[in-house]
Amino acid sequence: MNHRKATTVVALVLMHQVAFADASYQSTTQITGGSLVETMQKMSFLSHSIKDMLAPITTTTMVHGNQKAVVGKDSTEITDLDGERIIHIDNVKKTYTVITFAEMRQAFLNMPKQMEKMQAQTKQAQPQQPSDIKTSFDMKVNNTGITKSVNGLEAQEQVIIMTMKVTMTNPPPPPAGQPVDPNAPTSMNYTITTDTWVAPDPPEIKEIADFDLRFGQKLMEGVDMKEMAEQWKQMQASSNAATAQLLGGQPGASDAMAQMAKEMAKLKGTRVLETTSMGGLAPAGTVTASDATPPPTGQSVAGDVATNTATQTASGEASQASGKTGIFTNALASSVLGGFHHKKAAPAPTPAPAPAPTTATGAPAMQTVVLMSTTTQKSNFSQASVPSSAFQIPPGFKKLPSPMANMGQ
Repeated sequence: MNHRKATTVVALVLMHQVAFADASYQSTTQITGGSLVETMQKMSFLSHSIKDMLAPITTTTMVHGNQKAVVGKDSTEITDLDGERIIHIDNVKKTYTVITFAEMRQAFLNMPKQMEKMQAQTKQAQPQQPSDIKTSFDMKVNNTGITKSVNGLEAQEQVIIMTMKVTMTNPPPPPAGQPVDPNAPTSMNYTITTDTWVAPDPPEIKEIADFDLRFGQKLMEGVDMKEMAEQWKQMQASSNAATAQLLGGQPGASDAMAQMAKEMAKLKGTRVLETTSMGGLAPAGTVTASDATPPPTGQSVAGDVATNTATQTASGEASQASGKTGIFTNALASSVLGGFHHKKAAPAPTPAPAPAPTTATGAPAMQTVVLMSTTTQKSNFSQASVPSSAFQIPPGFKKLPSPMANMGQ
């Protein structure tokens, strides 16, 4: 009987190891264009920063048994289910941090309360003025029926278009030193278009998804998920997602982002290629892809945002050597909201430019201007054996306290 039990245990262990095959793939994200990027590329003193911003960011995700590593150029994150810990390695500073599942679990439970505290402190330090900005959005999903081979997988095209309209009924006064522009717009349209190519999940993705499921189950052992979900729902309602940040966290932006996430969740399979474009409307003929400095007209909102963002990024770059992405994001958000405040257009040079195209009703003809576009793709799917070195801390790296572990205290 003992021999039979021992044989059964060994068989179960072997089956457990066989069930978890090695798997890996690469993910690459890159800013690929837009009038904002082209404007900044023509500023010579930003050449180094632009080169860094436009460089592709590639990560390799690898799974071996109960270990997972996400390896990038500057950092590596290792999830160890057996050791119940997550290791974050900073390849630039040659340091690493370790957080246990218990510490992360407690940090998650404490996060809603800490977010409420931070928001209360922010409101106390900077009282918000009543806002009369209204945001509406429209979502369209189009299954084009077009298929093609993407990185070795047969994929189908899905296009999601989200249009957001921001209306201000009573614009606040312009920043100090700027005159009131009677031609400043009271509404703006922004469009986010995601062109996605979806393929059936390859075996590698299924293997990694299975690891993530086991990780989630182990991380949340003993947690009342119903209560936690309610806390996170309340926190999400008051937080700023990417689109909300772009629009300054105004009412309606979070709803739009939630709706977009809901539509994206309907895409069953692996998104092997995604191109996302953010832009807006401008009078036809006022902004072209080669425009270095769009005309300073009150209606050319997209062009003004491109120029202002480039200028603010340059200013931030001059005073801060690191955090270029943060500077870029903050500048973009500030410029979008600043679109309601336009400096008066300079007197037109002689000879006068040709009149802008108009519609049959005499209104200016509009064109869509892409401020920025990004492309993300997954490739190099493999079931080859993953080296054990992928889950090891490099020798000589210094251990530091984990910032996230402190959130649980």
